[in-house]
Amino acid sequence: MKLFSNLDKRHYLLLAGWVLINVLQAVFTNLHADEAYYWMYSLNPDWGFFDHPPMTALLVFLGDSLMHNEFGVRLLVLVLSTVTMAMIMNELNEQKDLLFLAVFILSFPLVHTHIAGFLAIPDSPLVFFTLLFYLLYKRFVEKPTLQLSVLMAFVAAAMIYSKYHAFLALGFVVLSNLKLLKNKYFWLTIGITLILLLPHVLWQVANEYPSLKYHLYSRSKPIRFWTVHNNLTSQLLVAGPITGLIVFYSLFKYRTNGDLFRRMMIFSILGFYIFFFIMSFKNRIEAHYTTVITPLLMFATYPFIASTPNLKKWFKRIAIPVVVLLLAVRFYLAVDFIPNVGQIKISFYNHPEWTSEVKQLAAGKPVGSFNNFDIPGTYQFYTGDPAVHLAMPGYRFCQYDMWDEEKAVEGDSVFVIIPDRMDNSNLVQLSNGKKYKLLVIPEFQSLKHLTVAYNDVHVTTDSVKMKITLTNNAEHAIQFLHPSSPQIGITHAKKAELITTPLAEITGMNQLEQGQKVSFKYSFALSLIERKEPVLIFTQTIDRNRGEMAALKLSDYISE
Repeated sequence: MKLFSNLDKRHYLLLAGWVLINVLQAVFTNLHADEAYYWMYSLNPDWGFFDHPPMTALLVFLGDSLMHNEFGVRLLVLVLSTVTMAMIMNELNEQKDLLFLAVFILSFPLVHTHIAGFLAIPDSPLVFFTLLFYLLYKRFVEKPTLQLSVLMAFVAAAMIYSKYHAFLALGFVVLSNLKLLKNKYFWLTIGITLILLLPHVLWQVANEYPSLKYHLYSRSKPIRFWTVHNNLTSQLLVAGPITGLIVFYSLFKYRTNGDLFRRMMIFSILGFYIFFFIMSFKNRIEAHYTTVITPLLMFATYPFIASTPNLKKWFKRIAIPVVVLLLAVRFYLAVDFIPNVGQIKISFYNHPEWTSEVKQLAAGKPVGSFNNFDIPGTYQFYTGDPAVHLAMPGYRFCQYDMWDEEKAVEGDSVFVIIPDRMDNSNLVQLSNGKKYKLLVIPEFQSLKHLTVAYNDVHVTTDSVKMKITLTNNAEHAIQFLHPSSPQIGITHAKKAELITTPLAEITGMNQLEQGQKVSFKYSFALSLIERKEPVLIFTQTIDRNRGEMAALKLSDYISE
């Protein structure tokens, strides 16, 4: 299979220029917060992680092993994104107006980041493998073969190992052509794919399906119409600021003409848009969730735009300033000598400087950060010293909750960074422009292995009563009479601590020995909570660092 049969020397020169831009960007731009998080993944290789499958961690690990710097972290993603750009150019097959080809492709903002850009994030390998799968499928519907079916299986597995959005991409391919279900070669593809995914499935089972719970349940919210509006607006923008109107107008002119590949494209494009439109009623949909269909959107609309002189002229007039602006923003993100106006580039700005500041202020103490899953990775990447992730009960779960990293600082004095959104008193501004509260937690004590269970729940007209059992699964005694002052408490969807009680007071014990359990009666006023929202029963320290939590669904105990 020749992926680049339509490219000649001129295309490769364009591609070389694009590679140069991405290499310079990768070298001079600090790591994005998410990249630092995935770099932490790479230090702890596994078959899965809380938020994502392991492909990004693998790519970052390999690149970082070759050179420990920003370029190393992004190296293999740059390779994949370059090939992605080449596949897009080859499929568009523009042989005359290469300037318009370049302007058209670069007018899509996510090309600069998630599709054919420089960021080491899951979307980059997802788009690469998904686009490769689409092109293999194009050959498959013409003539299915054993070789193609095996190759498609490996690519499909790589898609899923990149990001779970791959299931949607694969599902819409099947929906566009149900006759695949009668094809023996297609079933071979499914069988091999399932075998290749077995290690990840076993990881999910062993860890009680953290990714499924997070993506399917934890992120769901009550219906909020602002998220619907946000999704519609963002999808128009990622199709191209202003030029997106021309792109979607051209999409209405698209016809399948009985071609199965063209049918797959429109099923996939509309399928993603419809799916995430429905999901937007209960979730905030990020603009890049539809990234994988952007190449298909290009394939479907470029021929019409390029062959309609008036439309092409106006597209070029609008898109050139947009492309110039996008490239200017990329330059702005890359250089720290230009101030961070309005915190536009806060995720990239002055990382070596502010992490060095924190290290000096910590004065040899281990560093912890509250409610920021990105800070530990950023701090460790730029200083070489580890940082501990801490979180209050209402903060989202992430991969750090699956790692037992708090064990490393047990009993130490920990220098802690607290974001201004959590506590805005006595703030200190660091060189990245962000304001934090800085404090020291003496004799740090983790409650991560103090499990919480409840039973005998009774709901009356004015209160909720239950029995709570705490079990110490740590390798040492957990002190209740301690500077950390362990507490039991409840919270709900509004993420406010409603009531807390010191464990020493409610249990009458000074400590809980290793393996020991303690049970006690616990109650709270029904008026404190919203009955339709799950209640979280949690343990935390006086500094609000959470331990284990248990969810209580009151509707199960209230008769209508």
